[in-house]
Amino acid sequence: MTKFKSVIKSLLGITLSIIFLITMPLMVYAADPYLSYGCQYGDITVKPYSSLYNSTWVTILDNGRGAWNSSSANVSISTSSSSNNTLEAANYSDTWYGLNTQTYNTTTGYTTKFVIKVNARTISNDATNFSNFAKSTVAHEFGHSFWLCDNPSTTSSSLMKHSRDRNTMTTPQTFDINNVNAKY
Repeated sequence: MTKFKSVIKSLLGITLSIIFLITMPLMVYAADPYLSYGCQYGDITVKPYSSLYNSTWVTILDNGRGAWNSSSANVSISTSSSSNNTLEAANYSDTWYGLNTQTYNTTTGYTTKFVIKVNARTISNDATNFSNFAKSTVAHEFGHSFWLCDNPSTTSSSLMKHSRDRNTMTTPQTFDINNVNAKY
């Protein structure tokens, strides 16, 4: 009987190990479509930027903010001179189109500061519609401030997918809006 119990324990251990290995990929994506950090509230501010850039870039940054502001997401993005958050557009030597760097509380996940950078060099090189491509990039980067991760596991359209056509998809999609509204 002891040998029988030993075999059963071994089989149970193997079975649990197999179940763990099968479900482990599901656990990795449990947070999808979310990052582990983002702004605590849906109403966020960025430092004013209109005096820093030409009218083309001011319009692009305004339109990127406006993509979220005019959506049905429970969020708003305004400017405030007291904001910790900034938008920057420049020619960076990196290969990315946009980058959102967030400083956050590791206990709560709440962002205390973010910097969104938009890479004019890579956008100019790859865009067929510069204004749309840049607006898509700005709106995408704001999505990270609202907890959204890159490349969510979905067959739905999403502004957060790297595979989107940045020349035509310039606003948050239903999938993005629903996930932001679930947070706020």
